[in-house]
Amino acid sequence: MQLIKDQMQRYEERELVEFENQGIKIFGVLHKPLAQTKAPAVLFCHGLAGHRIGKHRMYVALSECLSRVGIASFRFDFRGSGDSEGEFGEMTLEGEVSDAVKALEFLTIQEKIDPNRIGIFGRSFGGAISIFAAQKFGNVKSIALWSSVFDAEQWEKQWEMLETGQIDEKTRHELMRINGQLPSLHFYKELFNMDLKKELRALQNIPMQLIHGEKDPRVGIEHSEKYANLRKDAPAQTEFIKLEHSDHDFTYPEERVHAINMTCQWFAKTL
Repeated sequence: MQLIKDQMQRYEERELVEFENQGIKIFGVLHKPLAQTKAPAVLFCHGLAGHRIGKHRMYVALSECLSRVGIASFRFDFRGSGDSEGEFGEMTLEGEVSDAVKALEFLTIQEKIDPNRIGIFGRSFGGAISIFAAQKFGNVKSIALWSSVFDAEQWEKQWEMLETGQIDEKTRHELMRINGQLPSLHFYKELFNMDLKKELRALQNIPMQLIHGEKDPRVGIEHSEKYANLRKDAPAQTEFIKLEHSDHDFTYPEERVHAINMTCQWFAKTL
Protein backbone atom coordinates (compact mmCIF):
# COMPACT_ATOMS: atom_id res chain seq x y z
CA MET A 1 0.00 0.00 0.00
CA GLN A 2 2.85 2.39 0.81
CA LEU A 3 4.40 1.77 -2.62
CA ILE A 4 1.10 2.63 -4.36
CA LYS A 5 0.80 5.80 -2.28
CA ASP A 6 4.38 6.84 -3.09
CA GLN A 7 3.78 6.30 -6.81
CA MET A 8 0.64 8.46 -6.75
CA GLN A 9 2.42 11.25 -4.90
CA ARG A 10 5.28 11.50 -7.37
CA TYR A 11 3.31 14.01 -9.40
CA GLU A 12 0.40 15.14 -7.18
CA GLU A 13 -1.20 15.15 -3.78
CA ARG A 14 -4.95 14.78 -3.26
CA GLU A 15 -6.93 16.32 -0.46
CA LEU A 16 -10.55 15.76 0.54
CA VAL A 17 -11.92 19.23 1.25
CA GLU A 18 -15.18 20.91 2.15
CA PHE A 19 -16.65 24.39 2.16
CA GLU A 20 -20.03 25.79 3.05
CA ASN A 21 -22.43 27.68 0.80
CA GLN A 22 -25.81 28.99 1.95
CA GLY A 23 -25.64 26.71 4.98
CA ILE A 24 -24.94 23.59 2.87
CA LYS A 25 -21.72 21.59 3.15
CA ILE A 26 -20.08 20.99 -0.24
CA PHE A 27 -17.47 18.23 -0.56
CA GLY A 28 -14.74 17.79 -3.14
CA VAL A 29 -11.24 16.60 -4.00
CA LEU A 30 -8.37 18.99 -4.61
CA HIS A 31 -5.52 17.75 -6.82
CA LYS A 32 -2.24 19.66 -6.41
CA PRO A 33 0.84 18.95 -8.57
CA LEU A 34 3.98 18.52 -6.48
CA ALA A 35 6.30 20.30 -8.90
CA GLN A 36 4.58 23.69 -8.68
CA THR A 37 4.83 26.29 -5.93
CA LYS A 38 2.00 28.40 -7.41
CA ALA A 39 0.05 26.27 -9.86
CA PRO A 40 -2.75 27.27 -12.22
CA ALA A 41 -5.98 25.45 -11.39
CA VAL A 42 -9.18 24.20 -13.03
CA LEU A 43 -12.61 23.91 -11.40
CA PHE A 44 -14.73 20.94 -12.57
CA CYS A 45 -18.53 21.29 -12.89
CA HIS A 46 -20.22 17.90 -13.33
CA GLY A 47 -23.53 17.33 -15.11
CA LEU A 48 -27.07 17.13 -13.78
CA ALA A 49 -27.53 14.26 -11.29
CA GLY A 50 -23.84 13.47 -11.73
CA HIS A 51 -20.92 13.61 -9.31
CA ARG A 52 -17.28 14.60 -9.07
CA ILE A 53 -15.92 11.23 -10.28
CA GLY A 54 -17.76 11.08 -13.60
CA LYS A 55 -18.73 8.16 -15.83
CA HIS A 56 -15.78 5.82 -16.41
CA ARG A 57 -13.89 7.94 -13.79
CA MET A 58 -13.32 10.43 -16.60
CA TYR A 59 -12.99 13.44 -14.26
CA VAL A 60 -10.40 11.62 -12.16
CA ALA A 61 -8.43 10.80 -15.31
CA LEU A 62 -8.57 14.42 -16.47
CA SER A 63 -7.41 15.66 -13.05
CA GLU A 64 -4.48 13.23 -13.14
CA CYS A 65 -3.54 14.40 -16.62
CA LEU A 66 -3.64 18.03 -15.49
CA SER A 67 -1.48 17.30 -12.44
CA ARG A 68 1.15 15.73 -14.66
CA VAL A 69 1.47 18.98 -16.63
CA GLY A 70 1.60 21.12 -13.50
CA ILE A 71 -2.06 22.19 -13.24
CA ALA A 72 -4.12 21.77 -10.07
CA SER A 73 -7.81 20.87 -10.21
CA PHE A 74 -10.83 20.84 -7.94
CA ARG A 75 -13.59 18.27 -8.47
CA PHE A 76 -16.62 18.93 -6.27
CA ASP A 77 -20.19 17.69 -5.89
CA PHE A 78 -22.98 20.22 -6.37
CA ARG A 79 -25.57 20.42 -3.60
CA GLY A 80 -27.88 17.41 -3.67
CA SER A 81 -25.33 15.36 -5.65
CA GLY A 82 -22.55 12.97 -4.67
CA ASP A 83 -21.40 13.47 -1.09
CA SER A 84 -22.57 17.06 -0.72
CA GLU A 85 -25.46 18.01 1.52
CA GLY A 86 -28.87 18.99 0.16
CA GLU A 87 -31.64 17.20 -1.70
CA PHE A 88 -31.58 16.79 -5.47
CA GLY A 89 -35.29 17.61 -5.62
CA GLU A 90 -34.53 21.04 -4.14
CA MET A 91 -31.68 21.78 -6.57
CA THR A 92 -32.03 24.92 -8.72
CA LEU A 93 -30.03 26.48 -11.55
CA GLU A 94 -29.39 29.51 -9.36
CA GLY A 95 -28.20 27.28 -6.51
CA GLU A 96 -25.74 25.39 -8.74
CA VAL A 97 -24.31 28.66 -10.09
CA SER A 98 -23.90 29.85 -6.50
CA ASP A 99 -22.08 26.60 -5.60
CA ALA A 100 -19.73 26.98 -8.59
CA VAL A 101 -18.89 30.61 -7.78
CA LYS A 102 -18.24 29.69 -4.14
CA ALA A 103 -16.03 26.81 -5.33
CA LEU A 104 -14.04 29.25 -7.49
CA GLU A 105 -13.60 31.55 -4.51
CA PHE A 106 -12.53 28.59 -2.36
CA LEU A 107 -10.04 27.44 -5.00
CA THR A 108 -8.35 30.83 -5.38
CA ILE A 109 -7.48 31.12 -1.69
CA GLN A 110 -5.77 27.72 -1.49
CA GLU A 111 -2.07 27.59 -0.75
CA LYS A 112 0.06 26.90 -3.85
CA ILE A 113 -2.74 28.00 -6.24
CA ASP A 114 -2.20 31.00 -8.54
CA PRO A 115 -5.48 32.98 -8.24
CA ASN A 116 -4.86 34.71 -11.57
CA ARG A 117 -4.60 31.49 -13.59
CA ILE A 118 -7.97 29.82 -13.02
CA GLY A 119 -9.82 27.75 -15.62
CA ILE A 120 -13.24 26.14 -15.55
CA PHE A 121 -14.35 22.82 -17.06
CA GLY A 122 -17.99 21.79 -17.41
CA ARG A 123 -19.80 18.80 -18.84
CA SER A 124 -23.43 18.56 -19.96
CA PHE A 125 -25.58 20.84 -17.75
CA GLY A 126 -22.39 21.64 -15.85
CA GLY A 127 -21.22 23.36 -19.02
CA ALA A 128 -24.05 25.88 -18.83
CA ILE A 129 -23.37 26.35 -15.11
CA SER A 130 -19.70 26.99 -15.96
CA ILE A 131 -20.66 29.83 -18.29
CA PHE A 132 -22.89 31.53 -15.72
CA ALA A 133 -20.27 31.05 -12.98
CA ALA A 134 -17.34 32.27 -15.11
CA GLN A 135 -19.17 35.46 -16.01
CA LYS A 136 -20.29 36.06 -12.43
CA PHE A 137 -16.89 35.31 -10.89
CA GLY A 138 -15.07 37.50 -13.39
CA ASN A 139 -11.53 36.12 -13.14
CA VAL A 140 -11.57 32.94 -15.25
CA LYS A 141 -8.79 32.68 -17.82
CA SER A 142 -9.86 29.63 -19.86
CA ILE A 143 -12.96 27.46 -20.41
CA ALA A 144 -13.46 23.89 -21.67
CA LEU A 145 -16.88 22.31 -22.20
CA TRP A 146 -17.81 18.69 -22.96
CA SER A 147 -21.25 17.81 -24.35
CA SER A 148 -22.50 21.11 -22.98
CA VAL A 149 -26.15 22.15 -22.79
CA PHE A 150 -26.84 25.46 -24.53
CA ASP A 151 -30.61 25.78 -24.21
CA ALA A 152 -33.74 23.67 -23.73
CA GLU A 153 -35.04 23.75 -27.31
CA GLN A 154 -34.31 20.03 -27.74
CA TRP A 155 -36.82 19.17 -25.01
CA GLU A 156 -39.68 21.56 -25.89
CA LYS A 157 -42.23 18.81 -26.57
CA GLN A 158 -41.45 17.18 -23.24
CA TRP A 159 -41.89 20.52 -21.45
CA GLU A 160 -45.21 21.16 -23.18
CA MET A 161 -46.56 17.88 -21.80
CA LEU A 162 -45.27 18.72 -18.31
CA GLU A 163 -46.61 22.27 -18.31
CA THR A 164 -50.07 21.59 -19.71
CA GLY A 165 -50.76 18.63 -17.43
CA GLN A 166 -51.94 16.45 -20.33
CA ILE A 167 -50.29 13.37 -18.75
CA ASP A 168 -50.89 11.48 -15.52
CA GLU A 169 -48.69 11.86 -12.43
CA LYS A 170 -46.68 8.67 -13.00
CA THR A 171 -45.85 9.58 -16.61
CA ARG A 172 -44.98 13.14 -15.55
CA HIS A 173 -42.47 11.83 -13.02
CA GLU A 174 -40.90 9.51 -15.59
CA LEU A 175 -40.50 12.40 -18.05
CA MET A 176 -38.93 14.58 -15.37
CA ARG A 177 -36.53 11.96 -14.02
CA ILE A 178 -32.80 12.41 -14.75
CA ASN A 179 -30.37 9.55 -14.06
CA GLY A 180 -32.95 8.05 -11.72
CA GLN A 181 -33.46 11.28 -9.78
CA LEU A 182 -36.39 13.68 -9.82
CA PRO A 183 -35.75 17.44 -10.09
CA SER A 184 -38.48 19.93 -9.22
CA LEU A 185 -40.89 21.55 -11.63
CA HIS A 186 -39.30 24.86 -10.58
CA PHE A 187 -35.96 23.63 -11.93
CA TYR A 188 -37.56 22.77 -15.27
CA LYS A 189 -39.03 26.27 -15.45
CA GLU A 190 -35.54 27.69 -14.89
CA LEU A 191 -34.11 25.37 -17.56
CA PHE A 192 -36.65 26.38 -20.19
CA ASN A 193 -36.10 30.07 -19.46
CA MET A 194 -32.30 29.73 -19.48
CA ASP A 195 -30.48 32.09 -21.86
CA LEU A 196 -26.67 32.05 -22.04
CA LYS A 197 -26.20 34.61 -24.80
CA LYS A 198 -25.52 37.61 -22.55
CA GLU A 199 -22.96 35.66 -20.52
CA LEU A 200 -21.26 34.31 -23.64
CA ARG A 201 -20.93 37.81 -25.07
CA ALA A 202 -19.25 38.87 -21.82
CA LEU A 203 -16.76 35.99 -22.17
CA GLN A 204 -15.66 36.71 -25.77
CA ASN A 205 -12.10 37.47 -24.66
CA ILE A 206 -11.67 34.14 -22.88
CA PRO A 207 -10.50 31.11 -24.93
CA MET A 208 -13.02 28.28 -25.09
CA GLN A 209 -12.74 24.62 -26.07
CA LEU A 210 -15.83 22.62 -27.10
CA ILE A 211 -15.82 18.81 -27.35
CA HIS A 212 -18.98 16.91 -28.33
CA GLY A 213 -19.86 13.41 -29.49
CA GLU A 214 -21.57 13.25 -32.88
CA LYS A 215 -23.74 10.35 -31.65
CA ASP A 216 -24.97 12.06 -28.48
CA PRO A 217 -28.73 11.36 -28.16
CA ARG A 218 -29.11 13.12 -24.81
CA VAL A 219 -27.58 16.53 -25.58
CA GLY A 220 -27.33 16.81 -29.36
CA ILE A 221 -24.20 18.20 -30.99
CA GLU A 222 -26.26 21.20 -32.12
CA HIS A 223 -25.80 22.57 -28.60
CA SER A 224 -22.04 22.93 -29.11
CA GLU A 225 -22.65 24.24 -32.62
CA LYS A 226 -24.69 27.07 -31.07
CA TYR A 227 -21.81 27.90 -28.73
CA ALA A 228 -19.38 27.93 -31.65
CA ASN A 229 -21.69 30.06 -33.79
CA LEU A 230 -22.06 32.68 -31.05
CA ARG A 231 -18.28 32.87 -30.75
CA LYS A 232 -17.44 33.05 -34.46
CA ASP A 233 -16.35 36.70 -34.13
CA ALA A 234 -14.83 36.36 -30.65
CA PRO A 235 -11.31 37.81 -30.27
CA ALA A 236 -10.24 34.79 -28.21
CA GLN A 237 -9.71 31.32 -29.69
CA THR A 238 -12.57 28.83 -29.95
CA GLU A 239 -11.59 25.19 -30.50
CA PHE A 240 -14.38 22.80 -31.52
CA ILE A 241 -13.59 19.07 -31.52
CA LYS A 242 -16.19 16.58 -32.79
CA LEU A 243 -15.92 12.95 -31.68
CA GLU A 244 -17.21 10.79 -34.53
CA HIS A 245 -18.16 7.68 -32.54
CA SER A 246 -19.01 9.11 -29.12
CA ASP A 247 -22.29 9.37 -27.24
CA HIS A 248 -23.07 11.68 -24.31
CA ASP A 249 -20.85 9.78 -21.85
CA PHE A 250 -17.91 9.26 -24.24
CA THR A 251 -18.24 5.48 -23.93
CA TYR A 252 -16.00 4.97 -26.99
CA PRO A 253 -12.68 4.46 -25.12
CA GLU A 254 -10.23 5.82 -27.69
CA GLU A 255 -12.19 9.04 -28.14
CA ARG A 256 -12.61 9.47 -24.38
CA VAL A 257 -8.83 9.31 -23.97
CA HIS A 258 -8.47 11.75 -26.87
CA ALA A 259 -10.88 14.20 -25.21
CA ILE A 260 -8.95 13.99 -21.92
CA ASN A 261 -5.63 14.60 -23.67
CA MET A 262 -6.95 17.48 -25.77
CA THR A 263 -8.48 19.25 -22.76
CA CYS A 264 -5.31 18.70 -20.75
CA GLN A 265 -3.30 20.27 -23.58
CA TRP A 266 -5.85 23.08 -23.87
CA PHE A 267 -5.45 24.20 -20.29
CA ALA A 268 -1.65 23.79 -20.46
CA LYS A 269 -1.70 26.19 -23.40
CA THR A 270 -4.26 28.74 -22.17
CA LEU A 271 -3.62 29.04 -18.42
